[in-house]
Parts: sequence; C-alpha cells; structure tokens
Amino acid sequence: MSVWTIVAVAASVGKAYATYQSGMAQKAYYDSQADIAKLQYKQKEIEAKEDGVKVLKETNAAISTIIAKAASGGMLTNEGSALLATTLSLSSGVEDFNVAQINQELMQNLGIIEYTNLKNAGKFAKQAGILGAIFGLGTDIGTIGSAGGFSKPPTTKTTTTSTTDITSTEGSF
Repeated sequence: MSVWTIVAVAASVGKAYATYQSGMAQKAYYDSQADIAKLQYKQKEIEAKEDGVKVLKETNAAISTIIAKAASGGMLTNEGSALLATTLSLSSGVEDFNVAQINQELMQNLGIIEYTNLKNAGKFAKQAGILGAIFGLGTDIGTIGSAGGFSKPPTTKTTTTSTTDITSTEGSF
C-alpha cells in the first residue's frame, strides 16, 4: 500500500467526520429554532389571553355604566331597556372573549406545530449527516480500491540477459 493510499483513506475519514459534524450542527440549529418558536408562540398565546381579559374588563365596565345610568334615572336595572342594553353589551363581550380564546388556542396549536416541524427537521438533518458520512466514506474507499490503492504493488524481478557486443572483432564472423 502506497503512502498516497494512506493519505486518501485518511482524507476520506476526515471528510466523513466533517459530514457527520455538519449534520449534528444542522440538528442543533433546528433544535434552537424550535425552542425560539415555542417561546414566540407562548408569548402570542399570552397576548391573546390578555386580550380576553381586557374584553371582560371592558364588558364589565359597560354593564356597570348601563346599570348606574338606569339606577340614577329611577329605572329598574333588570327590566326594559336597561336589561336589553345589559344583555346586548354582555352578548358582545362574550363574543369578543370567545374570539380571544380561539386566538389563544390557535397560537398554542401553531406553536406546537412549528416546534414539532423544526424538531423533525433537526432529526432528519442528523440522519442525513450520519448517512452522508457513511455513504461518502464507502464511495471514497471504493474509488481508492478500484484505482488499485489497496492492491499489492507488483513485484519486480530483475533478470539479466547477456548481450554480445556487435562491434567486437572476436566472434563467429
């Protein structure tokens, strides 16, 4: 085996290791992106929940105002137009609160989906790095072998042949 064969094998192993490390780096990148996405969607989920709380507070304030106006005018707060205004305000508030809850759930689900997708991308990047390293090394070793890198160098036998000098005056002429 020649020195160049050893160098080629060492280079192939080094390339395979670099391919493996590249796959691991890709996995780490996707894992970190998944964690970031999870945090971002958690923040959006909290914002949607806060929007729901805000809607409830605004609805309570509107109902309180309706009741206070009705009571200050000498009307019963649970009859007639005061009751209708309270019911309409409450209905509108409930709708807005339900939308905020749907948004909260939507943000949670989108966060889970993106987190899962990025984690899977990292898993596949890792697998691709490992398989790329294995198959690349196999291809390189096969190429070296087919080029004769692993075969024994031919042994040279030294043969001596005697020659006669043509210009010699001695001989059969």
